[in-house]
Amino acid sequence: MKKKSVVPRKFISTTGRPMLCVPGDQLEYCDKHKYPILVVWKRTKYADVTWLNEPYQRSHGWLWAQEDFRLDIESRGEAIFQRYSLGKKSARAVQYSMMTLYELTIVDAEKAACELFDMTLEIIAEYEARHAADTQQVNHA
Repeated sequence: MKKKSVVPRKFISTTGRPMLCVPGDQLEYCDKHKYPILVVWKRTKYADVTWLNEPYQRSHGWLWAQEDFRLDIESRGEAIFQRYSLGKKSARAVQYSMMTLYELTIVDAEKAACELFDMTLEIIAEYEARHAADTQQVNHA
């Protein structure tokens, strides 16, 4: 029997300006699947993207305790912002614990949200693999 491939819901769209309020069903979905929380806050022409690293700070707290990881995630978030920025019109607050990208076109905000989602899963997988390799080397030494 073939397993059905499930495409993750990478973000949720809503209207208005960013706030520290995530629709409950999205929060539950992200907690269940261990996904970052991404909300695209749409307005008439522009949108903002909010990224929260929950539930990873609980399940992967050891990563967020490492300065190199925190700097790396901020650097990658900044690169995504730069790809979709509208110059002086756009702004961002990029921190390892929470990111918001302001005043992107709606289409670009959705693309940025998808990239932030993928970036989060990729960086965690990279650092987990490094950690496993380091642990294996120590155990064989």
